[in-house]
Amino acid sequence: MKVSFIQTRPSLLKTLIWVPFLFMALGLRFGLAICFPNLFHPDEIFQTLEPAHRLAYGYGVVTWEWLDGVRSWVFPAFLAGVMRATDWAGPGSSGYLWGTTVVLSLISLSTIWFGYAWARRASGTQAAIIAAGACSIYFGLVYFAPKALNEVVATHLLLPGLYLGVYAEKIGEKKRLFLAGLLCGLAAMLRIQLLPSVFFAVAYFCYPYWRRRIPVVLAGLSLPVLAFGLVDNVTWSYPWQSSIRYFQVNLIAGRGLGFEHMPWYWYLRALLILIGPAVLLLWHGARKSPFLAYFALAVVGSHSLIAHKEIRFIYPVLPVALTLASIGAVEVVSDWKARTKRTISPKSTIAFGLVFFILSSISIFILCHKWYRTNGGIAAMDRLSQDSALCGVGIYQFYWWHSGGYVHLHRNVPMMPITSSAQLLRDAPSFNALLAPQHISGIPTAFKTSECWNDVCLLQREGGCVPPPPGDEINTIQRAENGNPQ
Repeated sequence: MKVSFIQTRPSLLKTLIWVPFLFMALGLRFGLAICFPNLFHPDEIFQTLEPAHRLAYGYGVVTWEWLDGVRSWVFPAFLAGVMRATDWAGPGSSGYLWGTTVVLSLISLSTIWFGYAWARRASGTQAAIIAAGACSIYFGLVYFAPKALNEVVATHLLLPGLYLGVYAEKIGEKKRLFLAGLLCGLAAMLRIQLLPSVFFAVAYFCYPYWRRRIPVVLAGLSLPVLAFGLVDNVTWSYPWQSSIRYFQVNLIAGRGLGFEHMPWYWYLRALLILIGPAVLLLWHGARKSPFLAYFALAVVGSHSLIAHKEIRFIYPVLPVALTLASIGAVEVVSDWKARTKRTISPKSTIAFGLVFFILSSISIFILCHKWYRTNGGIAAMDRLSQDSALCGVGIYQFYWWHSGGYVHLHRNVPMMPITSSAQLLRDAPSFNALLAPQHISGIPTAFKTSECWNDVCLLQREGGCVPPPPGDEINTIQRAENGNPQ
Protein backbone atom coordinates (compact mmCIF):
# COMPACT_ATOMS: atom_id res chain seq x y z
CA MET A 1 0.00 0.00 0.00
CA LYS A 2 1.42 3.38 -1.04
CA VAL A 3 1.28 6.03 1.71
CA SER A 4 1.68 9.75 1.15
CA PHE A 5 4.97 11.35 2.20
CA ILE A 6 2.94 14.17 3.75
CA GLN A 7 1.11 11.72 5.98
CA THR A 8 4.06 9.61 7.10
CA ARG A 9 6.76 12.14 7.99
CA PRO A 10 5.18 15.30 9.35
CA SER A 11 8.15 16.37 11.50
CA LEU A 12 10.65 15.88 8.68
CA LEU A 13 8.31 17.61 6.27
CA LYS A 14 8.07 20.65 8.52
CA THR A 15 11.86 20.91 8.60
CA LEU A 16 12.13 20.55 4.84
CA ILE A 17 9.47 23.27 4.41
CA TRP A 18 10.67 25.80 6.96
CA VAL A 19 14.39 25.85 6.21
CA PRO A 20 14.22 26.71 2.49
CA PHE A 21 11.21 29.00 2.83
CA LEU A 22 12.69 31.00 5.71
CA PHE A 23 16.09 31.36 4.05
CA MET A 24 14.50 32.30 0.74
CA ALA A 25 12.19 34.82 2.42
CA LEU A 26 15.00 36.42 4.41
CA GLY A 27 17.25 36.54 1.35
CA LEU A 28 14.59 38.21 -0.80
CA ARG A 29 13.73 40.78 1.86
CA PHE A 30 17.28 41.71 2.73
CA GLY A 31 18.51 41.47 -0.86
CA LEU A 32 15.86 43.79 -2.31
CA ALA A 33 16.39 46.38 0.43
CA ILE A 34 20.19 46.39 0.13
CA CYS A 35 20.56 46.04 -3.65
CA PHE A 36 17.77 48.52 -4.45
CA PRO A 37 17.72 51.10 -1.62
CA ASN A 38 14.43 52.88 -2.02
CA LEU A 39 11.98 55.13 -0.23
CA PHE A 40 8.30 54.29 -0.42
CA HIS A 41 7.23 57.02 2.00
CA PRO A 42 9.20 59.56 4.08
CA ASP A 43 7.50 58.23 7.24
CA GLU A 44 9.72 55.15 7.15
CA ILE A 45 12.62 57.48 7.92
CA PHE A 46 11.38 60.63 9.63
CA GLN A 47 8.80 59.03 11.96
CA THR A 48 10.90 56.06 13.08
CA LEU A 49 14.53 55.76 11.96
CA GLU A 50 15.37 59.47 12.21
CA PRO A 51 14.16 59.89 15.82
CA ALA A 52 15.91 56.59 16.59
CA HIS A 53 19.11 58.08 15.21
CA ARG A 54 18.54 61.14 17.40
CA LEU A 55 18.18 58.89 20.45
CA ALA A 56 21.26 56.83 19.57
CA TYR A 57 23.62 59.59 18.39
CA GLY A 58 22.16 62.88 19.62
CA TYR A 59 21.20 64.58 16.35
CA GLY A 60 18.59 64.29 13.61
CA VAL A 61 15.78 66.08 11.80
CA VAL A 62 12.84 66.90 14.08
CA THR A 63 9.61 66.99 12.06
CA TRP A 64 6.32 68.60 13.13
CA GLU A 65 4.96 65.34 14.51
CA TRP A 66 7.80 65.18 17.03
CA LEU A 67 7.50 68.87 17.81
CA ASP A 68 3.76 68.39 18.46
CA GLY A 69 4.23 65.19 20.48
CA VAL A 70 2.01 62.98 18.31
CA ARG A 71 4.39 60.01 18.10
CA SER A 72 5.44 57.47 20.70
CA TRP A 73 9.11 56.90 21.48
CA VAL A 74 8.67 53.14 21.98
CA PHE A 75 9.42 51.98 18.43
CA PRO A 76 12.25 54.52 17.82
CA ALA A 77 13.82 53.45 21.12
CA PHE A 78 13.85 49.84 19.93
CA LEU A 79 15.42 50.90 16.61
CA ALA A 80 17.98 53.04 18.45
CA GLY A 81 19.09 49.96 20.35
CA VAL A 82 19.47 48.04 17.09
CA MET A 83 21.50 50.90 15.60
CA ARG A 84 23.88 51.05 18.53
CA ALA A 85 24.29 47.28 18.52
CA THR A 86 25.06 47.02 14.78
CA ASP A 87 26.85 50.23 13.73
CA TRP A 88 30.14 48.33 13.82
CA ALA A 89 29.00 46.23 10.83
CA GLY A 90 29.98 48.76 8.16
CA PRO A 91 31.42 52.22 7.46
CA GLY A 92 29.31 55.35 7.74
CA SER A 93 25.61 54.65 8.01
CA SER A 94 25.81 51.28 6.26
CA GLY A 95 26.38 49.20 9.41
CA TYR A 96 23.25 50.09 11.33
CA LEU A 97 21.16 50.35 8.15
CA TRP A 98 22.06 46.73 7.43
CA GLY A 99 21.35 45.93 11.07
CA THR A 100 17.86 47.45 11.10
CA THR A 101 17.10 45.82 7.75
CA VAL A 102 18.08 42.38 9.06
CA VAL A 103 16.17 42.77 12.34
CA LEU A 104 12.99 44.04 10.67
CA SER A 105 13.25 41.29 8.04
CA LEU A 106 13.59 38.67 10.78
CA ILE A 107 10.50 40.03 12.54
CA SER A 108 8.62 39.86 9.24
CA LEU A 109 9.13 36.09 9.07
CA SER A 110 6.10 35.81 11.34
CA THR A 111 4.02 36.16 8.15
CA ILE A 112 5.40 32.85 6.86
CA TRP A 113 4.87 31.09 10.18
CA PHE A 114 1.34 32.48 10.37
CA GLY A 115 0.47 31.46 6.81
CA TYR A 116 1.70 27.93 7.38
CA ALA A 117 0.20 27.49 10.86
CA TRP A 118 -3.19 28.99 10.08
CA ALA A 119 -3.66 27.28 6.72
CA ARG A 120 -2.65 23.93 8.23
CA ARG A 121 -5.32 24.21 10.93
CA ALA A 122 -7.98 25.50 8.56
CA SER A 123 -7.35 23.30 5.54
CA GLY A 124 -4.42 20.90 5.92
CA THR A 125 -0.78 20.49 4.99
CA GLN A 126 -1.19 21.21 1.29
CA ALA A 127 -2.65 24.64 1.96
CA ALA A 128 0.00 25.23 4.64
CA ILE A 129 2.89 24.64 2.24
CA ILE A 130 1.30 26.88 -0.38
CA ALA A 131 0.69 29.62 2.19
CA ALA A 132 4.27 29.45 3.47
CA GLY A 133 5.53 29.74 -0.10
CA ALA A 134 3.17 32.60 -0.97
CA CYS A 135 4.10 34.59 2.14
CA SER A 136 7.80 33.98 1.41
CA ILE A 137 7.87 35.36 -2.12
CA TYR A 138 4.90 37.68 -2.59
CA PHE A 139 6.18 41.06 -3.70
CA GLY A 140 4.22 43.24 -1.26
CA LEU A 141 5.46 41.27 1.76
CA VAL A 142 9.03 41.18 0.46
CA TYR A 143 9.04 44.90 -0.32
CA PHE A 144 7.52 46.27 2.87
CA ALA A 145 9.07 43.81 5.35
CA PRO A 146 12.37 45.68 6.02
CA LYS A 147 10.71 49.11 6.21
CA ALA A 148 10.46 50.83 9.57
CA LEU A 149 6.76 51.62 9.27
CA ASN A 150 4.46 51.28 12.27
CA GLU A 151 1.71 49.53 10.30
CA VAL A 152 4.19 46.96 8.97
CA VAL A 153 5.75 46.07 12.32
CA ALA A 154 2.32 46.11 13.98
CA THR A 155 1.12 43.53 11.44
CA HIS A 156 4.06 41.22 12.10
CA LEU A 157 3.22 41.27 15.82
CA LEU A 158 -0.53 41.03 15.30
CA LEU A 159 -0.52 37.84 13.21
CA PRO A 160 0.81 35.53 15.98
CA GLY A 161 -1.75 37.13 18.29
CA LEU A 162 -4.58 36.17 15.94
CA TYR A 163 -3.36 32.59 15.76
CA LEU A 164 -2.96 32.28 19.52
CA GLY A 165 -6.40 33.73 20.08
CA VAL A 166 -8.09 31.15 17.87
CA TYR A 167 -5.81 28.10 17.91
CA ALA A 168 -2.72 26.92 19.87
CA GLU A 169 -4.77 24.87 22.36
CA LYS A 170 -1.70 22.86 23.37
CA ILE A 171 -0.23 25.68 25.45
CA GLY A 172 -3.39 26.10 27.54
CA GLU A 173 -6.31 28.49 27.24
CA LYS A 174 -5.21 31.10 29.75
CA LYS A 175 -1.65 31.31 28.48
CA ARG A 176 -2.58 31.53 24.80
CA LEU A 177 -5.31 34.14 25.40
CA PHE A 178 -2.99 36.24 27.55
CA LEU A 179 -0.31 36.16 24.86
CA ALA A 180 -2.92 36.87 22.18
CA GLY A 181 -4.08 39.93 24.11
CA LEU A 182 -0.49 41.05 24.66
CA LEU A 183 0.43 40.87 20.96
CA CYS A 184 -2.84 42.41 19.76
CA GLY A 185 -2.49 45.22 22.28
CA LEU A 186 1.09 45.90 21.20
CA ALA A 187 0.00 46.03 17.55
CA ALA A 188 -2.85 48.41 18.37
CA MET A 189 -0.58 50.75 20.33
CA LEU A 190 1.89 50.85 17.46
CA ARG A 191 -0.92 51.57 15.02
CA ILE A 192 -4.08 52.89 16.70
CA GLN A 193 -6.05 52.61 13.44
CA LEU A 194 -6.03 48.85 14.08
CA LEU A 195 -8.10 49.27 17.26
CA PRO A 196 -11.49 48.45 15.62
CA SER A 197 -10.18 45.23 14.05
CA VAL A 198 -8.40 44.30 17.30
CA PHE A 199 -11.67 44.78 19.22
CA PHE A 200 -13.38 42.49 16.73
CA ALA A 201 -10.65 39.85 17.13
CA VAL A 202 -10.80 40.03 20.93
CA ALA A 203 -14.59 39.58 20.87
CA TYR A 204 -14.11 36.51 18.67
CA PHE A 205 -11.48 35.09 21.04
CA CYS A 206 -13.80 35.42 24.03
CA TYR A 207 -17.06 34.20 22.47
CA PRO A 208 -19.02 32.41 23.92
CA TYR A 209 -17.14 32.07 27.24
CA TRP A 210 -17.07 35.78 28.05
CA ARG A 211 -16.70 35.65 31.81
CA ARG A 212 -13.84 33.18 31.72
CA ARG A 213 -11.89 34.63 28.83
CA ILE A 214 -12.32 38.41 28.92
CA PRO A 215 -10.25 38.96 32.10
CA VAL A 216 -7.34 36.96 30.67
CA VAL A 217 -7.36 38.75 27.31
CA LEU A 218 -7.72 42.15 28.94
CA ALA A 219 -4.78 41.38 31.23
CA GLY A 220 -2.63 40.78 28.15
CA LEU A 221 -3.98 43.87 26.37
CA SER A 222 -3.38 46.11 29.36
CA LEU A 223 0.39 45.54 29.53
CA PRO A 224 1.37 47.30 26.26
CA VAL A 225 -1.29 49.96 26.86
CA LEU A 226 0.19 50.74 30.27
CA ALA A 227 3.75 50.56 28.94
CA PHE A 228 3.05 53.05 26.14
CA GLY A 229 1.27 55.32 28.61
CA LEU A 230 4.23 55.22 30.96
CA VAL A 231 6.70 56.00 28.17
CA ASP A 232 4.59 58.97 27.06
CA ASN A 233 4.40 60.22 30.63
CA VAL A 234 8.19 60.16 30.86
CA THR A 235 9.02 61.46 27.38
CA TRP A 236 6.09 63.84 26.79
CA SER A 237 3.72 65.66 29.14
CA TYR A 238 1.14 63.09 30.22
CA PRO A 239 0.24 59.39 29.77
CA TRP A 240 -0.84 58.33 26.27
CA GLN A 241 -0.17 61.81 24.90
CA SER A 242 1.06 60.49 21.55
CA SER A 243 -2.13 58.48 20.96
CA ILE A 244 -4.43 61.31 22.09
CA ARG A 245 -2.57 63.96 20.10
CA TYR A 246 -2.38 61.71 17.05
CA PHE A 247 -6.15 61.27 17.15
CA GLN A 248 -6.71 65.00 17.65
CA VAL A 249 -4.31 66.16 14.96
CA ASN A 250 -4.94 63.56 12.26
CA LEU A 251 -8.56 62.59 12.73
CA ILE A 252 -10.19 65.65 14.33
CA ALA A 253 -8.14 68.70 13.36
CA GLY A 254 -7.39 67.13 9.98
CA ARG A 255 -3.75 68.15 9.70
CA GLY A 256 -2.93 64.88 7.98
CA LEU A 257 -5.79 65.16 5.49
CA GLY A 258 -3.69 67.20 3.09
CA PHE A 259 -2.16 63.91 1.95
CA GLU A 260 -3.94 61.28 -0.12
CA HIS A 261 -7.52 62.46 0.58
CA MET A 262 -9.37 59.62 -1.11
CA PRO A 263 -13.00 58.40 -1.33
CA TRP A 264 -14.18 55.53 0.89
CA TYR A 265 -13.91 52.89 -1.85
CA TRP A 266 -10.28 53.69 -2.72
CA TYR A 267 -8.91 50.74 -0.73
CA LEU A 268 -10.88 48.30 -2.86
CA ARG A 269 -8.77 49.33 -5.83
CA ALA A 270 -5.60 49.44 -3.75
CA LEU A 271 -6.15 45.85 -2.67
CA LEU A 272 -6.11 44.74 -6.29
CA ILE A 273 -2.59 46.15 -6.55
CA LEU A 274 -1.38 44.56 -3.32
CA ILE A 275 -3.03 41.16 -3.77
CA GLY A 276 -3.15 40.88 -7.56
CA PRO A 277 -4.56 37.73 -9.20
CA ALA A 278 -4.73 35.99 -5.81
CA VAL A 279 -7.93 37.96 -5.17
CA LEU A 280 -9.69 35.36 -7.36
CA LEU A 281 -9.17 32.73 -4.66
CA LEU A 282 -10.28 34.76 -1.64
CA TRP A 283 -13.92 33.69 -1.70
CA HIS A 284 -13.00 30.01 -1.65
CA GLY A 285 -10.63 30.55 1.27
CA ALA A 286 -13.13 32.70 3.16
CA ARG A 287 -15.65 29.87 3.15
CA LYS A 288 -13.11 27.66 4.89
CA SER A 289 -11.81 30.28 7.35
CA PRO A 290 -14.49 32.98 7.84
CA PHE A 291 -12.79 34.64 10.82
CA LEU A 292 -9.83 35.76 8.70
CA ALA A 293 -12.20 37.12 6.07
CA TYR A 294 -14.17 39.08 8.67
CA PHE A 295 -10.95 40.39 10.20
CA ALA A 296 -9.72 41.61 6.80
CA LEU A 297 -13.08 43.32 6.22
CA ALA A 298 -12.80 44.98 9.64
CA VAL A 299 -9.38 46.39 8.73
CA VAL A 300 -10.52 47.65 5.32
CA GLY A 301 -13.84 48.96 6.59
CA SER A 302 -12.42 50.91 9.53
CA HIS A 303 -9.65 52.41 7.40
CA SER A 304 -12.10 53.34 4.64
CA LEU A 305 -13.85 55.74 7.04
CA ILE A 306 -10.66 57.82 7.32
CA ALA A 307 -10.09 60.29 4.49
CA HIS A 308 -6.29 60.03 4.65
CA LYS A 309 -5.63 56.85 2.67
CA GLU A 310 -2.40 55.24 1.56
CA ILE A 311 -1.81 51.75 0.23
CA ARG A 312 0.65 50.97 3.05
CA PHE A 313 -2.07 51.50 5.67
CA ILE A 314 -3.82 48.27 4.69
CA TYR A 315 -0.65 46.19 4.72
CA PRO A 316 -2.21 44.08 7.54
CA VAL A 317 -4.68 42.70 5.00
CA LEU A 318 -1.97 41.31 2.71
CA PRO A 319 -0.68 38.29 4.70
CA VAL A 320 -4.24 37.50 5.79
CA ALA A 321 -5.45 37.61 2.19
CA LEU A 322 -2.56 35.43 0.96
CA THR A 323 -3.35 32.85 3.64
CA LEU A 324 -7.00 32.82 2.58
CA ALA A 325 -6.02 32.60 -1.08
CA SER A 326 -3.70 29.66 -0.34
CA ILE A 327 -6.55 27.84 1.35
CA GLY A 328 -8.71 28.83 -1.61
CA ALA A 329 -6.24 27.29 -4.06
CA VAL A 330 -6.63 23.88 -2.41
CA GLU A 331 -10.40 24.30 -2.31
CA VAL A 332 -10.52 25.12 -6.04
CA VAL A 333 -8.49 22.02 -6.89
CA SER A 334 -10.69 19.92 -4.60
CA ASP A 335 -13.87 21.26 -6.23
CA TRP A 336 -12.45 20.62 -9.68
CA LYS A 337 -11.54 17.05 -8.70
CA ALA A 338 -15.06 16.46 -7.44
CA ARG A 339 -16.66 17.78 -10.63
CA THR A 340 -14.36 15.97 -13.07
CA LYS A 341 -13.81 12.85 -10.90
CA ARG A 342 -10.10 13.00 -11.63
CA THR A 343 -7.29 12.07 -9.27
CA ILE A 344 -4.77 14.81 -8.45
CA SER A 345 -1.89 14.08 -6.11
CA PRO A 346 -1.10 16.37 -3.14
CA LYS A 347 2.22 17.23 -4.78
CA SER A 348 0.44 18.41 -7.93
CA THR A 349 -1.92 20.55 -5.87
CA ILE A 350 1.00 22.13 -4.04
CA ALA A 351 2.84 22.71 -7.32
CA PHE A 352 -0.25 24.36 -8.82
CA GLY A 353 -0.58 26.67 -5.83
CA LEU A 354 3.08 27.65 -5.68
CA VAL A 355 3.29 28.32 -9.42
CA PHE A 356 0.13 30.42 -9.25
CA PHE A 357 1.53 32.61 -6.46
CA ILE A 358 4.94 32.92 -8.11
CA LEU A 359 3.33 34.16 -11.33
CA SER A 360 1.00 36.45 -9.38
CA SER A 361 3.93 37.95 -7.49
CA ILE A 362 5.86 38.52 -10.72
CA SER A 363 2.87 40.35 -12.22
CA ILE A 364 2.70 42.69 -9.20
CA PHE A 365 6.48 43.15 -9.31
CA ILE A 366 6.21 44.32 -12.92
CA LEU A 367 3.24 46.58 -12.14
CA CYS A 368 5.02 48.21 -9.18
CA HIS A 369 8.48 48.49 -10.73
CA LYS A 370 8.87 52.13 -9.64
CA TRP A 371 8.60 51.15 -5.97
CA TYR A 372 12.07 49.62 -5.92
CA ARG A 373 13.87 52.31 -7.90
CA THR A 374 16.99 53.41 -6.07
CA ASN A 375 16.31 56.75 -4.42
CA GLY A 376 18.93 59.28 -5.43
CA GLY A 377 18.69 61.25 -2.22
CA ILE A 378 19.41 58.36 0.13
CA ALA A 379 22.12 57.01 -2.19
CA ALA A 380 23.88 60.38 -2.05
CA MET A 381 23.56 60.60 1.74
CA ASP A 382 24.91 57.07 2.10
CA ARG A 383 27.95 58.12 0.07
CA LEU A 384 28.45 61.27 2.17
CA SER A 385 28.26 59.28 5.41
CA GLN A 386 31.76 58.00 4.60
CA ASP A 387 33.20 61.42 3.71
CA SER A 388 35.31 62.68 6.61
CA ALA A 389 35.78 66.08 4.92
CA LEU A 390 32.06 66.84 4.87
CA CYS A 391 31.10 70.05 6.71
CA GLY A 392 27.61 70.85 5.38
CA VAL A 393 24.94 69.59 2.97
CA GLY A 394 22.68 71.66 0.74
CA ILE A 395 19.50 70.23 -0.78
CA TYR A 396 18.44 72.17 -3.86
CA GLN A 397 15.25 71.98 -5.93
CA PHE A 398 13.93 68.68 -4.60
CA TYR A 399 12.08 67.68 -1.46
CA TRP A 400 14.37 67.38 1.56
CA TRP A 401 12.22 64.55 2.94
CA HIS A 402 13.40 62.42 0.02
CA SER A 403 16.99 62.87 1.15
CA GLY A 404 17.15 60.16 3.82
CA GLY A 405 17.92 62.59 6.64
CA TYR A 406 20.68 62.13 9.18
CA VAL A 407 19.94 58.42 9.48
CA HIS A 408 21.57 58.01 6.06
CA LEU A 409 23.99 60.94 6.34
CA HIS A 410 25.29 60.01 9.83
CA ARG A 411 27.41 63.16 10.00
CA ASN A 412 26.67 65.90 12.53
CA VAL A 413 26.88 68.75 10.04
CA PRO A 414 24.33 71.41 9.01
CA MET A 415 21.69 70.33 6.50
CA MET A 416 20.09 73.16 4.49
CA PRO A 417 17.08 72.99 2.15
CA ILE A 418 17.67 75.51 -0.65
CA THR A 419 14.55 76.98 -2.26
CA SER A 420 15.91 79.60 -4.66
CA SER A 421 18.96 80.46 -6.73
CA ALA A 422 19.56 83.52 -4.55
CA GLN A 423 19.62 81.36 -1.42
CA LEU A 424 21.92 78.90 -3.17
CA LEU A 425 24.50 81.62 -3.81
CA ARG A 426 24.11 82.99 -0.29
CA ASP A 427 24.39 79.63 1.50
CA ALA A 428 27.01 77.98 -0.74
CA PRO A 429 29.93 78.78 1.61
CA SER A 430 28.06 76.87 4.39
CA PHE A 431 28.18 73.46 2.69
CA ASN A 432 30.61 71.51 0.55
CA ALA A 433 28.15 68.92 -0.72
CA LEU A 434 25.00 69.67 -2.71
CA LEU A 435 22.12 67.41 -3.73
CA ALA A 436 20.32 68.67 -6.81
CA PRO A 437 18.36 67.38 -9.83
CA GLN A 438 20.40 66.36 -12.84
CA HIS A 439 20.92 69.00 -15.56
CA ILE A 440 19.72 71.86 -13.35
CA SER A 441 21.29 75.24 -14.10
CA GLY A 442 22.64 77.95 -11.83
CA ILE A 443 24.96 75.75 -9.74
CA PRO A 444 28.08 77.61 -8.54
CA THR A 445 31.09 76.60 -10.60
CA ALA A 446 33.00 75.45 -7.52
CA PHE A 447 30.66 72.45 -7.24
CA LYS A 448 31.53 69.49 -9.47
CA THR A 449 29.26 66.52 -10.14
CA SER A 450 30.42 63.44 -8.28
CA GLU A 451 27.70 60.91 -9.17
CA CYS A 452 24.01 60.78 -10.13
CA TRP A 453 21.24 58.34 -9.23
CA ASN A 454 17.84 58.52 -10.94
CA ASP A 455 18.04 62.23 -11.82
CA VAL A 456 19.47 63.28 -8.43
CA CYS A 457 23.13 64.25 -8.41
CA LEU A 458 25.72 64.73 -5.71
CA LEU A 459 27.91 67.78 -6.34
CA GLN A 460 30.92 68.60 -4.18
CA ARG A 461 33.48 71.35 -3.79
CA GLU A 462 36.82 71.45 -2.05
CA GLY A 463 37.40 73.39 1.13
CA GLY A 464 35.67 73.98 4.41
CA CYS A 465 32.45 75.66 5.50
CA VAL A 466 31.34 78.75 7.38
CA PRO A 467 28.38 78.66 9.82
CA PRO A 468 25.03 78.71 8.00
CA PRO A 469 22.97 81.93 7.96
CA PRO A 470 20.43 82.18 10.81
CA GLY A 471 17.20 80.34 10.02
CA ASP A 472 18.49 78.30 7.06
CA GLU A 473 19.34 75.05 8.88
CA ILE A 474 16.67 72.37 8.55
CA ASN A 475 15.64 72.07 12.19
CA THR A 476 15.40 75.84 12.54
CA ILE A 477 13.07 75.84 9.54
CA GLN A 478 10.98 73.03 11.03
CA ARG A 479 10.54 74.87 14.31
CA ALA A 480 9.62 78.12 12.55
CA GLU A 481 7.04 76.37 10.34
CA ASN A 482 5.55 74.79 13.43
CA GLY A 483 5.16 78.13 15.17
CA ASN A 484 8.08 77.57 17.54
CA PRO A 485 11.12 79.46 16.26
CA GLN A 486 13.13 78.84 19.45
